[in-house]
Amino acid sequence: MAGKLVLVGTPLGNRDDLSPRARAAIVGADVLLCEDTRSPLRLLGEGVTLPPRRSCFVGNEHEREAELVAMLAEGKTVAFVSEAGMPCWSDPGQRLVAAAVAAGHAVEVVPGPTAMATAVAWSGLPADEVRYCGFPPRSGKAREQWLASLRHETATVVCYEAANRTWALLQDLARALPDADTRTVVVARELTKRHEQALRGSVAALAAAAHGELLGEVTVVLGPGTRAHEDPAQHAARATVAILLDASLRPRQKARQLAELTGLPARELYARLAVEPGDDDDQTR
Repeated sequence: MAGKLVLVGTPLGNRDDLSPRARAAIVGADVLLCEDTRSPLRLLGEGVTLPPRRSCFVGNEHEREAELVAMLAEGKTVAFVSEAGMPCWSDPGQRLVAAAVAAGHAVEVVPGPTAMATAVAWSGLPADEVRYCGFPPRSGKAREQWLASLRHETATVVCYEAANRTWALLQDLARALPDADTRTVVVARELTKRHEQALRGSVAALAAAAHGELLGEVTVVLGPGTRAHEDPAQHAARATVAILLDASLRPRQKARQLAELTGLPARELYARLAVEPGDDDDQTR
């Protein structure tokens, strides 16, 4: 029989969010790879008989690839369970999938909760275009570049952050964003758990109110920024250069496009273009 890798999405905190299919996939696997081998016990309870469990976390996922492929070659069904949420989303799992696919084995996904989707839905911010960033860079040039990329980002932005670094992130955002006074941010903490909390407001307001210690898992949802308006003259100049340098266009085609861009007569523009022998449209007819 062919082996199969099954990625199992698990609850963020509330055990009642575990689907019957996810439960069956965990119990029915031949082997469980777990980000934390204690998680399935906490999730299903002490009275459930679980398959053999092996740890698979960020630090040793690369070591599990060959073992996984060997087990799949033996026809085993291997389920991977991250500690909470969907595997691969800032959690281990991607390397396992890539190894299984490369070896020609089937991969199945049992959908489950994700902090990203849950936080965006709870935020009330636009969800038609969302940019997921995982964990932001902690410091240095990488962090500066990441913050700069958010200045005129027109999609809703989602990132995860450690609770003890969340206030610093908000303060960095307040300094980096030109619209910090009006741009909405939602800090979602402990999603689906007993102490679930959402802090809402402008980036500047939340950064100024930062105090006390945050605990638990944090997801930050940043609202869309204001689209940067390009200088019309710069736009026209770039478009003109692009037309002139486009080797696929014949002189007459360039003249027509330049006429649409500038409002000048196409015949006059065509006459001013340097036409190489054999390039004239009339000569090719």
